[in-house]
Formats: sequence, C-alpha cells, structure tokens
Amino acid sequence: MIRGPGIAALIGATLIAAVGYAPAAAETVHFRVDPGATQIVASVKEPLARIRGAASGTFNAISGTIEGDPADPVKTGRIAITFDATSYKSGSAYRDKRVTRDALDAEHFPAIRFVSTRIEDFAWVSRDVEATATIVGNLTLHGVTREVRIPIDATLSPDRKLFSTDGDFDFAMSDFGIEQPSTLFGALRTGRRVDLNFRVVAVPADPASAAPTPK
Repeated sequence: MIRGPGIAALIGATLIAAVGYAPAAAETVHFRVDPGATQIVASVKEPLARIRGAASGTFNAISGTIEGDPADPVKTGRIAITFDATSYKSGSAYRDKRVTRDALDAEHFPAIRFVSTRIEDFAWVSRDVEATATIVGNLTLHGVTREVRIPIDATLSPDRKLFSTDGDFDFAMSDFGIEQPSTLFGALRTGRRVDLNFRVVAVPADPASAAPTPK
C-alpha cells in the first residue's frame, strides 16, 4: 500500500511549491503532472476474500495541471488530473477485462478525472519541505461525478524541482453506479468498496521557471 498525493494529493505539492519558493511579487505558478512517475492503485476484496485477500491493479495517468498564487495557496490552489480507465493492469488478463469492460465500461467512460474545489486542514510537518492537507474535489468515474475528501502528505525535494504527494481513500462502487464484479454467474461477488492509493509526482510546467538548485 502506498502511503505517505494522489489524485488530489498533488495540490499538497503545489502548496509546498508555492510557499517554498514564493517570488517577491505574488503571481500564479504552474506545474504539470509527470505521468511516468505517477501511479494510482485500486484494491478490491476478491470473492472468498478470507482465503484470497484483495486484488490490486494500477491505472496510468494521462495528464494533469496545478496552479496557485504563492501569496495565498490555500485559497487559490487548483488541480485537475486525468487517468486512463482503459489502462487497468492487475497481472490477470481475465480480471483486467472484467474490470475495464464490465465494471468500468471503459469503452464508454474512458477517463477518470479529479478536479479540486478547495483545500482544508493544511499544516506544515517540516516547513517548506513536508505538509499535510485534505483535498476536496469532484471525482468523475464511470460517468458519475461525486465530491470526495482526500487526506494527503506532500513533499518538496531539496532542489525544489520535484513534488510528490501520497494518499489514499475509499468509496463504495454504488456511489458511481458500478456493479460489483462477480464469478460463477453471480454466485460470488467482490467487495463493495474500492481502496485507492496513489503517488502523484509533479514538475514545474516551464523548466526555466524552476528555482535554482541550492549550492
């Protein structure tokens, strides 16, 4: 289990970035999600979970943006990030097909999208290096949009060019109109809830805008 953002957790990184290298005059700063370094893991209890435990699979990030005013990051921080619903991989081709085709209907709903609406409970763990927060926003999955609250941890690298955020939250499949996957003609079903763990990594949108590496 990845602990520590994720989807929304990236806002925490933005906050650190904005405050950590705030310019003399207030201005909006922009960051982009690094899809290759970003990961989201979905876990669901399998049928006969007492014996088999939970099944986990990953989704690939497509794109994401972050922006905020360093003078007031809590009020102005924004994030939008999109994941590919068709990219689910669990190590089982059978399971992958059941999830993408039957549960997510990824042919008709190919994107999983999160857009933040506000930031709550922001606090420094180590000033300008690590912070915690709760990111509130709208998650669109399977064609349904719901508000979610995501506790996150965010860290800024010493050179201020890499932001990582980790977190996790869970939700009921029924909240997004998703039917529980089943086997044996419906006799055995998975758990009703999905646990999402994530690590989202962001870099300055414009490399030239990154703060100089300390000497």
